[in-house]
Amino acid sequence: MTETTADSAPAGFSKAAESYDSAVRHNIAGSRRLVQALPDGDHRRVLDVGCGTGFSAAEMMRRFDVASLVGVDPAQGMLEVFATKLDAFHGVQIELRAEDVMEMDVPDGAFNTVISAMALHWFPDKPGAVARMARALRPGGVMGILTAGRGGEDAWRELLEGMGAPAAWTGWFAENQRDVEEIARDMRAAGLEPIDVWMERRRRSTPPDAFMARTRSVAGHLLGNPPGGFSELDQRIEAALHDAAGPEGFVYDYCKLFAVARKPEA
Repeated sequence: MTETTADSAPAGFSKAAESYDSAVRHNIAGSRRLVQALPDGDHRRVLDVGCGTGFSAAEMMRRFDVASLVGVDPAQGMLEVFATKLDAFHGVQIELRAEDVMEMDVPDGAFNTVISAMALHWFPDKPGAVARMARALRPGGVMGILTAGRGGEDAWRELLEGMGAPAAWTGWFAENQRDVEEIARDMRAAGLEPIDVWMERRRRSTPPDAFMARTRSVAGHLLGNPPGGFSELDQRIEAALHDAAGPEGFVYDYCKLFAVARKPEA
């Protein structure tokens, strides 16, 4: 099981779990588009890596005849929210595991489908994570990944640089975003055949308070907020967002990267 220190990503996501779904409606919509892009076929056994609160799993069950699903996430708090939704998944055997992608105790070649939505950009070893997920696929199985795309959020990065945010914030974009060819290369290196890879770029206008609420949900471990309060860094970022906002709110571009690949038949 992954260690969850106070400033770790799992601890941050656990802390934000109760409000997570309301803050990430765009991620939920992106998961729907990812699942719709998966090819028809046998999706009875599903592995959801970085499953969070279960919205991607719900999309899989709406579209396909899923018999069993294993959800893996290092944030125990996210799994606890997922567990409150299990009554809606009638007839589906669900197992939730508090594990990191590189340490997940799932058998090789056991799943028809592996999905990972808005989690890969938090994995330190992205090629290794893709390879570990690919091992879990049976021959002929399908993988679908949704992650942060390279080139998005420049306005957000520039705001952070301008206010003197630490490198953990300003360097995040170059380190963790992926481009179309990068993710396709990772999939090929893992023994998969990319069949549909694309980038979606959107311009968003968001009230600064709503943008800050989302930031606290998806990057809370970087803010260092004490229980029941806000850190000096949190308050500085919030003030910078208000200063940068215009009549339409804080305007920024966001790129989502979608990738679907198949494991060749033996």
